[in-house]
Amino acid sequence: MRILGIDPGLRTTGFGVVEKHGSQLLYVASGTIKTNKQEQGNLAERLKVLFDGIHEVAERYQPDTSAIVTGKRSEERRVGKECR
Repeated sequence: MRILGIDPGLRTTGFGVVEKHGSQLLYVASGTIKTNKQEQGNLAERLKVLFDGIHEVAERYQPDTSAIVTGKRSEERRVGKECR
C-alpha cells in the first residue's frame, strides 16, 4: 500500500510518500510545494498553486490512500514538551 502524507500550509505544504509492506514502511519520496511572493496577496491563486502541486504529486506517485497532518502549533509545542 502506498501512502501520501500531506502537511498543509499556505506558504509551504510538505508531502511524504511511503510504501507499506507488512509491518515495514519504505521511503519513496518527500518534498515541498511553495507559493511564491506574487500569490501571497491572492488566496485563490495560492490555493490553486497548492492544489496543482498536490495533484501532480498524486499523479506521479499514485497513492492508495492519503493522510493530512492536523493540529495547532500550540498543541504541538505542548506535546513536544511532554515528550522530553
